[in-house]
Amino acid sequence: MINNVEELLKEAEKITDKENKVKFIMNYFLENVKYNYAYLFAKGYAGGDITAVSNQYGIAFNKTRDNGDQEFALTQKVIEGNSRIFEDILKLRDDNSGKYEEFIAQLREYITRELNKHLENDIIVSETVNTLMQRIMADLKKTQKINYNGEEFLINYDISKVLIDYFLNPNEHFPAEFNNGLIVNGVCQNYADYLVPLLQKAGIEAHRVDGTSEMGHAWVIAKVGDEYKSIDLTRAVFIRDGFLGIPKEQKSEDWLYSNVEDIFRMQETRRITEIDGKLLPNIINAQNFNDEAFKKMMEEQEIDDATLKTFLKKGLERGITETEALSAEKNETTKEREEKINE
Repeated sequence: MINNVEELLKEAEKITDKENKVKFIMNYFLENVKYNYAYLFAKGYAGGDITAVSNQYGIAFNKTRDNGDQEFALTQKVIEGNSRIFEDILKLRDDNSGKYEEFIAQLREYITRELNKHLENDIIVSETVNTLMQRIMADLKKTQKINYNGEEFLINYDISKVLIDYFLNPNEHFPAEFNNGLIVNGVCQNYADYLVPLLQKAGIEAHRVDGTSEMGHAWVIAKVGDEYKSIDLTRAVFIRDGFLGIPKEQKSEDWLYSNVEDIFRMQETRRITEIDGKLLPNIINAQNFNDEAFKKMMEEQEIDDATLKTFLKKGLERGITETEALSAEKNETTKEREEKINE
């Protein structure tokens, strides 16, 4: 049993073949990591294509409360874009004006129905709904001080403001979770930022890749021998969890470790737009992917100390030591000095 990231890396060090080493590490996370479906619901589904919201809060009658001390609530409006889920939830609020318990019960049922459209795993749906409802009920109790005509009032949050907070700051409300340096819960960008430095630490060249799946997506490409391999933990976990809409013939291992060319065959909407935070001059897709051209491009990508330092600081958290982060910073500074001298 592996209890921390040091033990995982120690076990990986025993494996000399790089392909088997990568597969060992990735199989560990496929078996142990959870996907943060609460984040996905709040940001990906409920957020819809909302692109801008009001910077000003409004004050309106609190339709989910009938307590005289909580008569008004802070609201927030959408300026650009729309979301069917957001509008549906506001309608639930309006239909249950002054009836908080009824609103909460119907909101729970509504979120459950929405998640069932994407997941056939009842246990995961139930866990996600519980996480979301606990967060929502806690945030509806939040208050903010408002000055009106020289008097100070504590005003509760309306569900509109609560949801918009989720759309704008999902990492704050539904953060990734780590335990002893091991990621235990997150979404695609958390997985990618975590795995790049972890694989580097295990002696595997690794790069963060950004692009699209059905929506914005991040995953990893690693060099194993002379080949570049795609590592998409998110897609593998989706298949494990019974995520709907993925072809039944696809297996978790197809996405956990695969040839880059295969990801475009398995998913026509797949796109690569950035590598290691560098925007590509041309989007890579199923129509223009060429294995030799891709290899040449990847060989030109440099994992320098500046890039590594960034990953070390925000990715692996307690799994990467402060000494290693400082060493990367020192190497980067030394390199900069040498370049100045050569000039």
